[in-house]
Parts: sequence; structure tokens; C-alpha cells
Amino acid sequence: MDLAIQLEQEISARVQAVNQYVDHYLESMDLPAGAAIAELRKSMLYSATNGGKRFRPVLSVLVGELLGCPSDKVLPFAAAVELVHTYSLIHDDLPCMDNDDVRRGKPTNHKVYGEDFALLAGDALLTEAFYLISEKYSDSTFLVGQLVRLLSSAAGIRGMVGGQAIDLRPGPRKMMKEEIAHLHLLKTGALIRVAVEGAAVIAGARPAEIEHLKKFGEGLGLAFQVADDVLDHGEKDQDVRSFTGILGLEETKSYLQEVSSSALQELHKVSADAPMLEYLISFNQKRQV
Repeated sequence: MDLAIQLEQEISARVQAVNQYVDHYLESMDLPAGAAIAELRKSMLYSATNGGKRFRPVLSVLVGELLGCPSDKVLPFAAAVELVHTYSLIHDDLPCMDNDDVRRGKPTNHKVYGEDFALLAGDALLTEAFYLISEKYSDSTFLVGQLVRLLSSAAGIRGMVGGQAIDLRPGPRKMMKEEIAHLHLLKTGALIRVAVEGAAVIAGARPAEIEHLKKFGEGLGLAFQVADDVLDHGEKDQDVRSFTGILGLEETKSYLQEVSSSALQELHKVSADAPMLEYLISFNQKRQV
């Protein structure tokens, strides 16, 4: 069998494992009674189970496997990262933000459940992520503290939310390449980085390994955004705060190669035998969506 096909099948199996875990967790939450609570759960499930590449949680599972950690130990944290990601998408789509009507081919959450419940669904997914961590790793309060600190830092003003704030208030002048990289390392890259870093912590990696993997995740997160900009190049409303808007298409492709190579080097400092993680880097460089 072709190696690429085999790796795709292996990654697809991890996607299915994440899907099953997220579906089961949200459907089996022990919640207070009431029609409104039931409606809110439906709203959460609607967005959390609406397809998606599951890039971040699969990354967590693969890093755990690289370090010899069983997937069932990593999956709760991987799912928590995905819940935070899903909350961010729901809020991004709201009329006060991007005002999008469609995501992944389906009406956005606020179009189905209303703006008020979409807001609440995002809030509930964010807080549920930390509840999930505290419940599933309760046998180690030290580990709970580490994971909560990492994820809250990546999700809040020090990470994704901070990046969104920069994106909304970029200032009057055109941004430089380094400023755009800073923006996207926070807005897009922070959750990808913590998906790697958290899995390494759960697996009991040594501090030097965690640091290299953190840089790998950071580089992969930035590469993910650079690839998005390449894919969006030429669209009518493409934002000036894009790499292609600053560098042009060909130089942005070169930058993608540079960032991806750097991420690969950091990965190889931990292991030279990580074919599926290497495939994710390659996949990102070639992806069409």
C-alpha cells in the first residue's frame, strides 16, 4: 500500500476516535433538568459535531503516541482543546464579529439557535473544557493544574483571544511581516501549540523534549495560517493582514516552506521516527481546503 494512503488511513482512525469521544462526552453530560438546558446542549452538539478536520486533537493524540502514551490518556485533553476551538468558531461567526451565515456547508450556530443561545453555547463549551480536564485527570491535581494553566494561557488574552483583539484593532498603518506572524502565532497558533505541549506534559516528557515539541507546535500553527493565506490568495475580500497581502504569493510559499522546515527540525530533536507528525507538516503544505 502507498505510504501516503496508509498514513491518511491511520490519521482518519484518530479522527474517528476523537469524534466518538467528543460526541459521547457531550451527549452523556449530567446536566440539570429543563427544556432550555436541553436546547443549549443541542446547540453545543450542533457545532462540536459539525465535521471539521480535528487537526488539534489528532495532533495531541499523535504526540502522545510518539512518546509512548496511550490515546485514552490523551483524549480528554485533546477533546478539551477541540471544545475551546469550537467555542471560538461559534463566537467568530456571530453578527458582532464576522457575521457569517454558513460554516462547513451548514447554517452557523446563531442562524439555527439564535444569537443568544449561540453565545451561551460558546460560553458553555469553553467552561466545559476546563471541567473535563478537572474531572478526567482528577487522580493528579498537579497535572490538572499544569493543563489548566497551559490551556487557559493559550485560549485567553495571552493567546487566541489576544490575537483576535489585535486582528480587530490592528492600528492605522499596514502591518509588517513580523507583526502578522505575531498576530497569527496568538490567534491561530496558540491552540495548536498547546495541543502539542499538553500532550507532551501528559505523557511525562522531559523538559527539553517539551520545549522542542512546543516549538514544533508553534511552527506548525504558524504554518497552518500561512497555508490558509496561500489558499485564500486572490479572493476578493482577502484581508490586507495576510502574508500574501504583504509578501505576495510566491514569497509566502517560500515562507511556508521555511516555517515548515523549522517545525520539522524541532520535531526531529525529539524523534527522527515520527512519520505521521511529519505527514501532518507535509499535508498542511499541500492541502487544498
